[in-house]
Amino acid sequence: MKINNITVFGAGVWGSVIAQYLAEGGYKISLWEYNKDLLASFKDRTHPNIENFTFNENITFFGDIKQALENTDLAFIVISTKGIRGFCANLKTALDGKVIPVISASKGIEDESYKTICEIIEEEIPHLKNQAMAFTGPTFALEVARHVPTKIMLAGSDEKLLKILEKALAKKPIIVEISTDRRGVEYGGAIKNVLAIGCGILDGIRTGANTKSALIVKAMQEMNQIMLKEGAKTETVYGLAGLGDVILTGMSQMSRNRKLGEKLGQGKDLQTSIEEVGTVAEGVNSVASVYHLIERHKINAPVISAIWQVVCKGEKPTVLVKAMGL
Repeated sequence: MKINNITVFGAGVWGSVIAQYLAEGGYKISLWEYNKDLLASFKDRTHPNIENFTFNENITFFGDIKQALENTDLAFIVISTKGIRGFCANLKTALDGKVIPVISASKGIEDESYKTICEIIEEEIPHLKNQAMAFTGPTFALEVARHVPTKIMLAGSDEKLLKILEKALAKKPIIVEISTDRRGVEYGGAIKNVLAIGCGILDGIRTGANTKSALIVKAMQEMNQIMLKEGAKTETVYGLAGLGDVILTGMSQMSRNRKLGEKLGQGKDLQTSIEEVGTVAEGVNSVASVYHLIERHKINAPVISAIWQVVCKGEKPTVLVKAMGL
């Protein structure tokens, strides 16, 4: 398999940084974006949400899916969980039966169906069965943009394809590790966002590092129970896509999910918190899904339940501290 041309769908911060990373590796990149205002802002080859950033000359911008797919050997999809089914319907039409590997770089679980993004892609576009992979782990887009050394998981069902792409994507600052536990890797990426909101709630209450450390330990135990019930492997839970991502997003000031939780911890309502964070915090969409999972499997998960109460029911943030037995 030879890769020369790659399409990236979604020109938010992470999608744009992935496009830049691939372009710097010598690939010709088609970067697609549905938001016309955002697309228009790229005329001077800068991004409104990334400071000191200039798009590589190997990147071409598109607003039309079919045009963006022309001569493509590989596609990255960086679309939110809520928008993925609608996008896939358009992508299926544009592909017109063409088979290419697709890599999802978004994190989330669909409510009610509990399907991961890769599962949704394969369900909506059946001829891409076994071609969808997950690209996830402890990564802040802005750090990748600054060439900070980073490790990330690439997970799928076709080990031969994974090894080909592992080599194709091998370029600093990113080191790729492969896994065949795709479902586990995707669940880890979604659940960790919920836990990061919990860490932020504690920051808003100003409880301190001691309390947050206890939260992470307890939350990881709950996360392990959920993921094992969903068929994941324990090594995935405590690997890059699980524990590694929880540490990153739960402890750093850069995390949008942690920042959202902090505002909730300060007593602000959800809508105000979302508006003040400004950019999308995917954890908001995952809280209800993860809570419904613990109900579905009858799992005792007081920490996740308390996070759900704060986010979805508007309960006082102190319920999280009480849930920890403190």
